[in-house]
Amino acid sequence: MRIVGILIFATIAFVACNNDNYAPKPHGYPRVYYPIKTYQSFDTNAPFSFLYPTYAQVNNYDDDLTENYWYNINYLPFNATLHISYKSFENRDQFDSLFDDTRKLAYKHTIKADEIEEIEVHNANTGTSGIIYDLKGNTATNLNFYISDGKKHFMRGALYFNAKTTNDSILPVFNFLRKDVVKMIESTQWK
Repeated sequence: MRIVGILIFATIAFVACNNDNYAPKPHGYPRVYYPIKTYQSFDTNAPFSFLYPTYAQVNNYDDDLTENYWYNINYLPFNATLHISYKSFENRDQFDSLFDDTRKLAYKHTIKADEIEEIEVHNANTGTSGIIYDLKGNTATNLNFYISDGKKHFMRGALYFNAKTTNDSILPVFNFLRKDVVKMIESTQWK
């Protein structure tokens, strides 16, 4: 009886291990849980205010070269950061210089970007206009933007994921966060 059991076990093990049709399984991506979109106000002594999601934190940008009113919005559940910088300007030449710098920073990703789409934004209620740069492809950042009142205030932002990613793995998360960035842009008010 014992020998029969050993022979049955050996036969099963031999047949199970002799599968010529084995194919490796594709890499899987972790399941992402999306929080409910609710917003809170960022209203400090900065010359602007905006709405940002409750699942994010706004921190001062820590660097010795940092100017006033530079912030990081950390999207905690997604390990992503929106870097925001602010500059005030006094004349058209200064505005043009800020605009050119923003455009250069967005277009330096052309090496990896498949396409860069420029989307103009206008908010007549706040007198704000600007451009969102949607970078398609496997770039370090998929979204850059600037907004300004054209008179004194200029804000620039760039969304980065804090880990090495591939475009297909982060696309659903990017689309989710992009809505938050657009909400922030639309709700920005100058002081």
